[in-house]
Amino acid sequence: MANHGPSYGLSRELQKKNDARFVLEEAIEVLSWIENITGERFPFDVTTCESSTDVSNLLKDGLMLCKLIEKLDPSCKVVRNNKPKMPFHMMENISNFLAAAKKFGVMEISCFQTVDLYENKQCYKVIECLRLLAAVAQMRSSNSSHPAWVVKLAQSSPRQFPEAVMRRGEMVIPLQYGTNKCASQKGMSPYGLARQIKPDPHG
Repeated sequence: MANHGPSYGLSRELQKKNDARFVLEEAIEVLSWIENITGERFPFDVTTCESSTDVSNLLKDGLMLCKLIEKLDPSCKVVRNNKPKMPFHMMENISNFLAAAKKFGVMEISCFQTVDLYENKQCYKVIECLRLLAAVAQMRSSNSSHPAWVVKLAQSSPRQFPEAVMRRGEMVIPLQYGTNKCASQKGMSPYGLARQIKPDPHG
């Protein structure tokens, strides 16, 4: 991981906001889900993670992510480096995972950037992307079991109305065509006009 040193000013404020959006409990749930899907274990117990740095260190080589997407989509074969040691090997694995996740159904706007994970820039985005990946997997394979935290995605349900029903709408004249039954500007004075003081006819 690159050593950028301490941040100050606006960069420090943005870092605080990003750290506040990271929820360790959610990250541990996602890591446990990855282990269950892949059938493999991380180098150390995920429940011992104490910060976003620990989480990113487990995922930054991209190897488990590539194995995850292959398990979720057996037809997908991700080109990966099985023994990533150099930074560009790890970042390439992450990039290949992101490309496969987009093809799987994860929206591009919900995907994180490679540096968000590798340099632990915005670890909360990584967790959000993986949670959405789990939701897409649930939608595509509704028969399999999924954790309780997986959110069910909404699906489109288009309505097809008969031609006779559609024709009935043409028989209704909307109010936009004109009416004299609603409010008007009668009695209103122009903006900026001086107050009109009129004598009382009964006085």
